[in-house]
Amino acid sequence: MPNKLSSIRITPEMEEYIRAKSTDLRVATTCEGPLIFSVKTSPPKATDHVIDVGNRKVYVSAIMAPHIKAIDAKMLPRCSLEKKRP
Repeated sequence: MPNKLSSIRITPEMEEYIRAKSTDLRVATTCEGPLIFSVKTSPPKATDHVIDVGNRKVYVSAIMAPHIKAIDAKMLPRCSLEKKRP
């Protein structure tokens, strides 16, 4: 896999979210733009960039990496957001 990508910032809210997950995550290209998924849903590719967040790894699609400045809550799939609503 390519070298770790240090130019992408992770918001504190997302860092907490990533650390709380039981699996590594991947920022993938979708028709809605970049979204973050469990690697169980979107397995990493050999071309992905890797960011370490505590004990977790975040894989970033090589296609999306040059366009992403920050990993933030906008990257959560809508179904994740709907589960959080009261």
